[in-house]
Amino acid sequence: MVGEGHRHDGAGHGRPMLASPAMADFRPAEAAKARILTIKAAPPETPPDDANAEWVELRVEQSSDLANWRLQHVRALWKAEVAKPVEWEWVYTFGAPHFAKAGECYRIHSGSMVRAAMHPLADDLAPGRKHVYVAGPVGAARLLWKKGDYVRLVDAFGTVIDEVVVWPEAAPKAEPAPVRR
Repeated sequence: MVGEGHRHDGAGHGRPMLASPAMADFRPAEAAKARILTIKAAPPETPPDDANAEWVELRVEQSSDLANWRLQHVRALWKAEVAKPVEWEWVYTFGAPHFAKAGECYRIHSGSMVRAAMHPLADDLAPGRKHVYVAGPVGAARLLWKKGDYVRLVDAFGTVIDEVVVWPEAAPKAEPAPVRR
């Protein structure tokens, strides 16, 4: 019975094991709590005043406490302007405690709540979501996401729960007007 959930000492006495040896693939319950749904990077010509048009959307999959979960911005390795192999920063941290219900969506904007209250964009008013903002004062708003960056959802223990590469859709090219003869 050694392989059936009991640990034996040298004297032949057995005691139950806390985990079965058959449980080799362990996935923490944290991984099922939330995930990144989508990211919307603002076009390059967007001014910082309109940073609320840029956001990451998360969906809560399991009612739970998301205390100290964070959204991380990672600048990719292959960018020539990056001096270090990777540059990263914490973008948003859920407070403690932060009880969320299954099915809730959070839209985390790069801009300011003050800006959203004074001059809301359509993205600030999207129904069915809880809107949160990275920047406090309007002057702190900035655009974060560029093509090739990564957005990570990290739990309170530092485990990467979800990761998405920022790859905005290309703007449609204008077709030339037909030549009339």
